[in-house]
Amino acid sequence: MAEEMLLDRALYKKIKGMDRATMDQTFKNIYEKGYKAALEGNGTVFVDTEALRSDLSLIKGIGDKRLDEIMAVISFHLTQTNKL
Repeated sequence: MAEEMLLDRALYKKIKGMDRATMDQTFKNIYEKGYKAALEGNGTVFVDTEALRSDLSLIKGIGDKRLDEIMAVISFHLTQTNKL
């Protein structure tokens, strides 16, 4: 199956004539559209594991050893999801 050409001649000429600020904003818009489509399309959830670890460490009664065990379980399940 041939890939669809994303950059046709008209779009190339339009980009070629843009100034830096306009091109920067255009690329940001394209990125945001793709990011939102990816989130909606496959149910992917992005998890910041460092922020999660930091938040879990604030819970009273969870020390470093227990936190390492919890993070190991979370990491295991996140990598299992990615293999599907």
